[in-house]
Amino acid sequence: MAYDLGVDETHSPLLSRGPAEFDRRLPRLIQAMVTMVLAMEVTISVALEFGVHLPLWLDEALTVNISSLPVAQIPGALKHDGAPPLFYVILHVWMGFVGHSDVAVRSLAGVFALGALVMTAVTVRAIWSTRVAVVTVALLAGSPYFVYYGSECRMYSLVMFESIVLLYTLHRASETPSRGRLILVAASVAALLYTHYWSLYLVGVLGLWLLARAAFGPQSWRGTAWRIIAAVLGGCVAFIPWVPVFFYQAAHTGTPWSAPTHLSIVVELFGWLTYNQAALFQVDSLHSQILLVSYLGFAVIGIVAVATGRFTGALDLRVQGRARLMAVWAIGTVAVGSALSVLSSSAVTPRYAAVAFIPFMILLALGITSFGDPWVRVGLAFGVAFMGLWAAKEYRTTARTESPAVASALNSAARAGDVVLFCPDQLAPSTLRLLNTPGIVTMGYPNLSVANGRIDWVDYEEKISRRPPVVAAKAAEALAGPTHTVWLVSQTYAPGLHGRCDDLAQQLALDRGITEITPVVAADIHRYYQPMQLLSFPPRGRNHG
Repeated sequence: MAYDLGVDETHSPLLSRGPAEFDRRLPRLIQAMVTMVLAMEVTISVALEFGVHLPLWLDEALTVNISSLPVAQIPGALKHDGAPPLFYVILHVWMGFVGHSDVAVRSLAGVFALGALVMTAVTVRAIWSTRVAVVTVALLAGSPYFVYYGSECRMYSLVMFESIVLLYTLHRASETPSRGRLILVAASVAALLYTHYWSLYLVGVLGLWLLARAAFGPQSWRGTAWRIIAAVLGGCVAFIPWVPVFFYQAAHTGTPWSAPTHLSIVVELFGWLTYNQAALFQVDSLHSQILLVSYLGFAVIGIVAVATGRFTGALDLRVQGRARLMAVWAIGTVAVGSALSVLSSSAVTPRYAAVAFIPFMILLALGITSFGDPWVRVGLAFGVAFMGLWAAKEYRTTARTESPAVASALNSAARAGDVVLFCPDQLAPSTLRLLNTPGIVTMGYPNLSVANGRIDWVDYEEKISRRPPVVAAKAAEALAGPTHTVWLVSQTYAPGLHGRCDDLAQQLALDRGITEITPVVAADIHRYYQPMQLLSFPPRGRNHG
């Protein structure tokens, strides 16, 4: 049955033609007002992304330290880190122009986020319609997930930008598979692979979908599909030079900080897309719960529903043709990535889903535009968007690391010759960035050296099992000697350390004759995403004040 009630909002050979949707529009004056509200929302979103003045946490500081190396040395450093190189090289060039300050290095993520908003508007309008584009941009700009990763010095806003660029290049190549457009598809695939490894899951899912379209799609489009498949394979071929490093990382770096996960993570991950990692330890508010229900509900509606009248609709459990690619992209990538990560005992965190996030937002927009009444669409779109912005504003105040309090205490009390021991050594990069006490000696556990501000993740769990805390304690004692203080920066619950940081503190207390350990800085797990404590172990016979 077809609904002859308006225009079909699918304009790309990538997507199957579904039933035409009911088409009722707002008056022009109201459309102009909607445009003004959208502009205001985007402005607030961009201001939140560029307005973060919090110190860098571990991953950000580590990213900056690796990117500060000469470009030729970045691949070697990343071999011991576990990430592909593209973002690090771009950040290296960026810092050459804007500097190394917290605001400067984070601004690169904001630029990519802004680019993602623009490309989303262009791409969604080209494939679907202006209506769907407006709703998608409103939802994306108001997403706490998007705002957060647009303000973090990591690769995730670049991944979102590259993913929407890939969708646009696929659309253009599907219209006319010219050599230039196919080269752009290949370049987009290669860029994603060189930015984040979850892109491998996307490419695999996308490749299977294209193969299905080539085999069973419209006869007139099958030749084009095979050309696009060849372009995708070309992007994979461009990744071959990095494959030996990838295999080494897969065998030796892993994610030693991760906890075991279950297949339920496939569903949970979509719920986490309403948050960001700064909010993971926060108590859910009412509006965040409403946001969660809205995201999941509208995504489902976008997959199976179509408007048949102003207040009526129809469901098609075969998945609407206009939503099919986005459903495969978002759900397929997350499902495959999560399942394979669970089976390989590697980490699954919400930020990895950045490669599928914008397609997920498009599904939400398709769900909202499945309502026939324009006032309902506007109310739902901006209601969800501003609810998300409110959550993003709240999460923005969550301190990402307790390193400023620890560094401030060390800068006030530590003196030349003192030893600062980090357990785990992952606490070092963000803290060292803020230390200005000359002459202090730094070391870590399980890696004993943190002087370069980087972490060697190679065989990290084996190092923990082979190197008991007493080894680090004795090394710190030898460096401090009988006249200097040993300072321990630690997390008592550090994942993968199995309580060894507590054992290390007890060993230092035993060696120095201390019966009661009182933190100089206490870990505040309710205020900081990366909490840490500072303990002082002065020489025997000297009470360190």
